[in-house]
Amino acid sequence: MSFKNKGDRVGMSTCRYVGMSIIWGALLLASCRNDAEVFEPEAEQAGQPEKTENIVGFYLLNQGNMGSNKATLDYYDYSTATYKRNIYGEANPSVTKELGDVGNDLQTYGNRLYAVINCSNKVEVMDRQTARRIGQVDIPNCRYIQFDEGYAYVTSYAGPVQIDTEYKQLGYVAKVDTATLKVVATCLVGYQPDGIAIANGKIYVANSGGYMNPNYEKTVSVINLSTFTEEKRIEVAVNLGLLKLDSRGQLWVSSRGDYADIHARLHCIDLASETVTHTLDVSASNFDIVGDSLYFVGSQYDKNTNKSTTAYGIVNVAEHRVVSDNFITDGTEKSITMPYGIKVNPETHDILVSDAKNYVNPGTLYCFDKDGHQKWNVRTGDIPAEICFVTTDVNTGGGGGDDPTGQSPYISHVFDFMPAPGQFVNIMPLYEDGDDSETMRQKTENCIAGHNQEMISLGGWGGYVVFGFDHRIPNVPGDYDLKILGNAFYSTSEFPLYGSSEPGIVMVSIDSNGNGLPDDEWYELAGSEYHSSDTRHGYSCTYTRPATNTDVSWTDNQGGSGKVKHNTYHTQEYYPKWISADEITFNGSRLKDNGAKIGTTCVLYQYPWGYADNHPNNWDKSRFPDTTDENLIHVSEFKIDWAVGSDGNPVTLPGIDFVKVYTAVNQDNGTLGEVSTEIIDAWDLHMLDSDGNKR
Repeated sequence: MSFKNKGDRVGMSTCRYVGMSIIWGALLLASCRNDAEVFEPEAEQAGQPEKTENIVGFYLLNQGNMGSNKATLDYYDYSTATYKRNIYGEANPSVTKELGDVGNDLQTYGNRLYAVINCSNKVEVMDRQTARRIGQVDIPNCRYIQFDEGYAYVTSYAGPVQIDTEYKQLGYVAKVDTATLKVVATCLVGYQPDGIAIANGKIYVANSGGYMNPNYEKTVSVINLSTFTEEKRIEVAVNLGLLKLDSRGQLWVSSRGDYADIHARLHCIDLASETVTHTLDVSASNFDIVGDSLYFVGSQYDKNTNKSTTAYGIVNVAEHRVVSDNFITDGTEKSITMPYGIKVNPETHDILVSDAKNYVNPGTLYCFDKDGHQKWNVRTGDIPAEICFVTTDVNTGGGGGDDPTGQSPYISHVFDFMPAPGQFVNIMPLYEDGDDSETMRQKTENCIAGHNQEMISLGGWGGYVVFGFDHRIPNVPGDYDLKILGNAFYSTSEFPLYGSSEPGIVMVSIDSNGNGLPDDEWYELAGSEYHSSDTRHGYSCTYTRPATNTDVSWTDNQGGSGKVKHNTYHTQEYYPKWISADEITFNGSRLKDNGAKIGTTCVLYQYPWGYADNHPNNWDKSRFPDTTDENLIHVSEFKIDWAVGSDGNPVTLPGIDFVKVYTAVNQDNGTLGEVSTEIIDAWDLHMLDSDGNKR
């Protein structure tokens, strides 16, 4: 069997598996867990504080008995030796069903923590430092997760939880954009795919067929990462489970057998030839690889005898042999009832082993030193399963950044990019044949995320970009919270200031529904012109694609019309080429024209404050030594305190998760062309000062 839990467990109820003939009876017995205990957040000391080089702690995901909705998350802090249980509920008090039903896998990527919640049909996405919920990805009967180049890949049984020798629903791998938390593609594999690994431009998936006893699957699917299609299958053994890579170009795969005549085994696949080169006679219900050592725990159930045998061993992956048949050397393995999970600290080589006990009561986590002596143990939630270390560095993708707290002060994601027609559209960023909205969104993210500072243009009035950070920027009353960098400059040292100012209105949003997407209410940061009688709120403008490469016409909802005029300096098409619609309509507020002629020269005046690409990125104190106006000194900086609702009334936001900037002026300025806001970067000012130095 290979249901929601590993090895010989019946994950459909996580009651003890004692044979096919009684499975459904066990599933139907409500008395399997009538006295479900719900943990309140609590902490206890486990061992002694340790000073580690890079690993600061670890999360432990407790699966919880199926149907009890009791997956929980624990955390261990090495610096204080504090083990804290059930932290998800404490971090997310408004999430009604908490983490969900049956936690199956746990991984970090960038600044995020991803928990695969099997029977809740979702991947829960959290901040890796706080466990605060960011959103979720809906994937039916999801199992395991891996990451590559900004995408998550998740195995899915696809069909329902159901034992059926003639099961017809093939499983698949879901490709998830970690920026938008949306499934962008799927690839069919075998039946009930479990473990997943990525190497050498390929995805490897262990097909179990666990619902189809005795018709188990025997293969590992090989998916081409670039085309996201299955290329071949490698025959291995029946009822495959986990697979993990070592540093020698080998893939280790566990098979669980049929719990009767075919025993569990551990197999080694050479990735160069994609063939099985070695099979070891060991039961590896779970395993972890550090260096050349593969540490495994096993619980081999035999339905003929209705007994289980346990194992705690080490395999040398270079020599393909078992070098220790018991890494616990002090005899304390006798206190472990059901070894379930294992993780090895790559710095200290401490071995963490979880005990699921009887699957219905709290488990225990044991820590053994590298010599196999028990250091400490602690009570966990029900069915402690997956352990994930938290480090001081941040891996590439899924949030990015370089701050040691695990948060980046810079943009991490671009959610949407829709420029209005303009002279830099299709250039910044560059459009290439075949690009679509997603490709251009990704190019925009590559330009302005992660402190890359490559400029993008929003085109004429209404063109916008929506971006976010890897954390919520808090609203600190009275402080400037956000800085947005453009390419404005001054041509004068006298007021009123002018030069090049192409102001953009800034909108902000908070992720009220917790799905990680900018689909909640937007609030405008009311700048100096918000209450001006010259500002047109409720403005709308529609651009029409020209038949040839020429001027782009527009009309508005106030009887106005005009053209975004083609010039000799920029000869490409001005209408965004990846947009198939022949008309684009934008809505928002329009500021009064800020362009004027001085002699034969056209200049663009700055507004006092509150707009992107309006003033230079930094105030020149030496150039304006007598200026005391706070908003001028803090050019290009914004306060969340300025937020107003759609009715114009101030609102108090605890912080912001998303930012939208759009071009605010609709004016043609002769040889200068249209006013078009440009953006190159944005900062969380609580992490950086106005000069970009870390606080």
